[in-house]
Amino acid sequence: MRVTAECIPCYLKQAISTMRAAGIDDSRQQRLLEALFPVIAGLDDSKTPAENSSLVLFELYRLLGPDDPFREAKVRSNDLARTFLPALEKVIAFNADPLLTALKVSVAGNVIDMGIMPGFDVSASIQQELGRDFELCDEQPFRELLEKGGPLVVIGDNSGEIFFDFLLLAQLRSFTDDITYIVKGGPILNDATLEDAEAAGIPLLAKVVTTGSNYLGVIPELCSGALRSLIGDANLVLAKGQANYETLEGTSFAGDKTFFLLRAKCPVVAGHLGVRLGSSVLIRNRVNL
Repeated sequence: MRVTAECIPCYLKQAISTMRAAGIDDSRQQRLLEALFPVIAGLDDSKTPAENSSLVLFELYRLLGPDDPFREAKVRSNDLARTFLPALEKVIAFNADPLLTALKVSVAGNVIDMGIMPGFDVSASIQQELGRDFELCDEQPFRELLEKGGPLVVIGDNSGEIFFDFLLLAQLRSFTDDITYIVKGGPILNDATLEDAEAAGIPLLAKVVTTGSNYLGVIPELCSGALRSLIGDANLVLAKGQANYETLEGTSFAGDKTFFLLRAKCPVVAGHLGVRLGSSVLIRNRVNL
């Protein structure tokens, strides 16, 4: 997926969100934004939105200093997500289709970062997700590959949400115990890292490996050799979130064994998928020839 002009305001919004999370005052925010303009002007429009966003954020992080600006927000997201686990575990267990429900729970977790903002009703959002169908759904081929067993790679997305992924992994373990869960190699936005995986108990159900970098998404030529091998050897890959879709969709590296599970929160991504903004999808990768 390639960038469009609509991606440029998003780079700035992500930068502002990062500065607010870091507690930067308005006057300094403006100066820092101005310092990012040369980086944005020099971005390669043949790259993916996630890769270009990463480059802008890397420069911002350099200017802000070594501390993770989202550290406290990630802790709050994790704490909030943990409170929903007992109820959601029962919802999955007593549903006629536990796997499909666990997939919906996992994508519903994408709203947890919104839940730390006053006035946002996480419970209502989760209920909405559980009560609707995926707008695009390649569930049958996903199940067919899953039922073959063998190595499974799950590429995670955000903190908070990672607790809901624990419930999905518990269901996936019914099909294979050879599961690897991928997190970022370093902090960027609220993306899940090793620290979040350990907090969520992911090592109890899967081997945890990092991408080897803190780029958004998984950029084949920039990820670690270990991750390239894991994806190459996997029978099935489940990639969560928009950034993983942006960087992996259409690639032969991901192949047709990769499925994307995400909520289309961005107009550009929704348009690329051909779905309504805010829709959730489970789709198989179509390799560009």
